[in-house]
Amino acid sequence: MELKTVVLLGSFTIFLGILVTSIKIYINFKATQLINRQPVLKTRISTSNQFLLFLRYLSLLCALILCLLSLYKIKSIDVESTKEFESTDILFVVDVSLSMNAIDVKPNRLKRFQDLILRTLPELKGNRIGIIVFAGQSFSFCPMTTDLSAVSDYIQSLGVEMVGTKGTNLAVALERVGKVRKKNQGIQSSVTVIVTDGEDHEKQSLPDLEKEVIVWGIGTEEGGPIEFRDPSTGKGGFVTYDSNLVDSPYGDNVIVSKLNKEYLEFLAEKYNGEYSNISFYPDGSSILIDKVKMMKKNKIQRLEKFKNEDGAHPYLLLSLLFFLFERIFSIGIQKKSPLKMIALLFFLLLFQNRIEAWELDPGGNAVERGVKSYQNQNFSESQKEFSNAKEYIQDDPRLLYNESASAYQLGKYKEAKELSEKILSHPKANSNLKSKANLTLGNIFSKLGQKENALNSYVESLKQNPNQLAAKKNIEHLTKKNQSNLNPSENQKQGNGENSNPSESKPQNDKTNPSKQKQSDIDRMFEPFSNDSILKNKRGGPIDNEKFW
Repeated sequence: MELKTVVLLGSFTIFLGILVTSIKIYINFKATQLINRQPVLKTRISTSNQFLLFLRYLSLLCALILCLLSLYKIKSIDVESTKEFESTDILFVVDVSLSMNAIDVKPNRLKRFQDLILRTLPELKGNRIGIIVFAGQSFSFCPMTTDLSAVSDYIQSLGVEMVGTKGTNLAVALERVGKVRKKNQGIQSSVTVIVTDGEDHEKQSLPDLEKEVIVWGIGTEEGGPIEFRDPSTGKGGFVTYDSNLVDSPYGDNVIVSKLNKEYLEFLAEKYNGEYSNISFYPDGSSILIDKVKMMKKNKIQRLEKFKNEDGAHPYLLLSLLFFLFERIFSIGIQKKSPLKMIALLFFLLLFQNRIEAWELDPGGNAVERGVKSYQNQNFSESQKEFSNAKEYIQDDPRLLYNESASAYQLGKYKEAKELSEKILSHPKANSNLKSKANLTLGNIFSKLGQKENALNSYVESLKQNPNQLAAKKNIEHLTKKNQSNLNPSENQKQGNGENSNPSESKPQNDKTNPSKQKQSDIDRMFEPFSNDSILKNKRGGPIDNEKFW
């Protein structure tokens, strides 16, 4: 709303107030005269003290006029201010070659890095962060900045298609790191974080790097197929050696990208740095945070320009004072002593900086704040609130579950696993809570690639609560995956009719065929939960198994 419109509305309100006030004072005056002429009407007509009534409405009108005048007295001045702050320069060198789309880490390697660093950013507040990306070539993607929201936007827009030249040339990226460091020669405290799977780097001649270096490996030594999809159409498949795409990740010609652990350890040793694999655990994030906290900070000066608006506060203070007078005169009109009101207001104004808020339920409030932070996907804050609640709420398994849910979302699978196991052994945990804890354990094992442990946990979840639909769907997903992993040659033999008579098969044949034995174990494990029962409820949609108390 424009200032002129506000002024017009304010002026109309004041004019209307003067008109109504004048009418009320006139009516009160005439009623008082009538009572003086006819004393018998005193019990039937109620009037107010004419002088106090006049002062009350005068104070109210003065307060409104001063509020209106304060709009005209605001002065806007351009001000420049130099602020000095301490920070560490953190430069991420991120591999965006096609191999970073390998799915041996869920959902893929690059997405795993994005997820981890976005959760780490709040811990790096106040430090300057930059990003260099590389594949066959490299370029500076995010300039050095302390603006975490901008860094977050850059991280979310990372993709394997952003560098046109194919290949993996780490040497070119590290040369660019050296150029960035030369531009900031006065910066003493800096960390370079190299994020890659280490594939196809062996024959490169790497330049020297100064300052601290951390190497984050991502991927598994067993490897995984590379999935590529067109962002505009969504069509795609798995990359083959002849540069085509196929629908199945199990074809003979599908490229399997593997983590080169030896080379990454060599890289960390060359630059006197530290190596950690961030595929499943956030240990690398903790190493980075600890190193940044221990390093001596750079003192940086920043020029800030802003508008300083001032001049209205004297009028607003006077307006507040007239509003106070209006309340006091109102009490006087009601024929009550205003001394108590004046004393109370004086006490509040005198001791306002000493007034504190007392929480009636600090533990419950902390849980409520934690749940709200979790729903807003601020998982680090929710975990902090749940931890604070433990000071007031002790020995409650529901709080342990809240903590485990936050830890799981933060990728702290080891911590989430320990908390879930505590719930299972807790004497106060009911069957529903144990079912949720087993479901969380199953999700953790699934993230870590431990499928059999995941299946066992999902079964235990269903034993505690047969209506746990999320566990049923996860079982269905894993059992289907196991069936699709059967040896194709074995399926072909079965199709040709070999060993068609069950009585002719011998037990020792199962021992020589581990995959068949494993599949039969899974079938026995899930005999109470057939596919028919699992597929009965298909309309449920996504199930949120992390319900708080």
